[in-house]
Amino acid sequence: MNDGARTDMSAAQSVSPVVPIPASAAARFSARLLDPDQWPVDDGGRPAAPTLYVGDRIVVPGSSEHSAGSAVKTIQDMVGERARVVVVSPARTGDRILRQPGLAERLQGVAPTVLRLVPTSADPRPVDAAPWVLRARDAGIPAGLSHIMTVAGYLQGVGYLQGVGYLQGVGYLQGVGYLQGVGTEAAGASRAPVSWAAPDPAASVDSTDGPVVALLDTGIGEHPWFARGTERDPRLGGEPIGLRFAAADDPERTGVTLDRVNGTLDPLAGHGTFLAGIVRQHCPAASLISAPVMYGDGTADETDLLAALTDLYAYHLLACGGHVDARPLDVVSLSMGYYAESPDAVVHGSALAAILKALGDAGVSVVAAAGNDATTTPFFPAGLAAGGAGAVPLLAVGATDPGEALVSVYSNTGAWVTAYRAATNVVSTMPTTFNAASRATLSTTAGELPARATVDLDDYSAGFGIWSGTSFAAPALAGDVAAALGRGGGPDDDERRHRVIAAVQSCLGGVS
Repeated sequence: MNDGARTDMSAAQSVSPVVPIPASAAARFSARLLDPDQWPVDDGGRPAAPTLYVGDRIVVPGSSEHSAGSAVKTIQDMVGERARVVVVSPARTGDRILRQPGLAERLQGVAPTVLRLVPTSADPRPVDAAPWVLRARDAGIPAGLSHIMTVAGYLQGVGYLQGVGYLQGVGYLQGVGYLQGVGTEAAGASRAPVSWAAPDPAASVDSTDGPVVALLDTGIGEHPWFARGTERDPRLGGEPIGLRFAAADDPERTGVTLDRVNGTLDPLAGHGTFLAGIVRQHCPAASLISAPVMYGDGTADETDLLAALTDLYAYHLLACGGHVDARPLDVVSLSMGYYAESPDAVVHGSALAAILKALGDAGVSVVAAAGNDATTTPFFPAGLAAGGAGAVPLLAVGATDPGEALVSVYSNTGAWVTAYRAATNVVSTMPTTFNAASRATLSTTAGELPARATVDLDDYSAGFGIWSGTSFAAPALAGDVAAALGRGGGPDDDERRHRVIAAVQSCLGGVS
């Protein structure tokens, strides 16, 4: 810990927790739980972790037309007649983008190729990607699963399963030991509305040439703080970067996308807006770019994240070269992740590591939340935190409590965690459009005395809330780095790298 934070926990867990996901995500992604017994130990002799993944996807770093071409052909030959292999290029880096001078060479090695395994009429059973990933790796191909990513705060302090009786009595999440023994009751307040009279930090600041911070999350909802200096619809070659939700499915609009029958607020509704407010509090001059990749239940497909990161990388390169009317990125903030079946495979040769390294090499600082399971097991992408000489380090951020800098009881920790920021009982912005089905538990009508009521726990029309989790440590440090950067830098990679490294060092007390 290199920013003064300390912990009184006697021992952190060192095994990967089993992170459950709601039924909505399991169905959406055709989710599978990896059987560790069917996966070999890694180079360090560690057994596989029971990670969650999209059942029919294989991810290969590099473009299928160039660097990944032979890998795709080899996997197609391996699968043979068991399934039809459909090649998907999720990023928007089409021919029009690649024709820009020098861009194709930089993108071909990092733009991911996704292979979808489609059952055939001869064998209609669902195809499990995991065995084919193993066979590809045995053949020397850096293939990977498309992991199901959860918000770095999933089921922690977010009020999920609290107060609305959600799925009570059906044994949901029973028997998995999730969060057992880590003192979650001490984690702090769940998501709740608050009254806050603080002015818009950016009201008196010119953000037209300030640092640019990209948030990959649920999006940014309506709030007076984001009436300017906020790009909610970034595009590359006319195509959207990240997901686009229909109005009824937008977790930042009404916040009710999962339980429409009862009208209850999604567990992670407003998450992206909350992150945006934290960045603004730490760096009022920041311009925000929102690339939605996460659903209201707090889950994301790694394929969607890879596509958005690759598109943002191309967007950044085009902006540096003056090919688009936009400013280059300075910081990317990520508040989601997964526990890898094989950490070594993520660090060496994964598509995720490739695109994050490319962003760092281009002078973009990446900040990622460390996760909320009170474990020392790396939570990726934060687990990629490292930086050699001349490299822009990826920063993994854990959570501290208010006041004295004690590490929050739920925060992941370990040598791979770069820094800590206050992230428990944080106040930030929430969409002013939120007012779901929950009602005050006590309410009177006006009479001789004025009407009164208890707090309506899903009415955020006042625009502010309180929340806890390492999700909120990441944008805090991202905002600090952005503030240290000040005005945007030039187009040269080396200049941007040196500038970002200096800003990071100043935020970490001189330790990169």
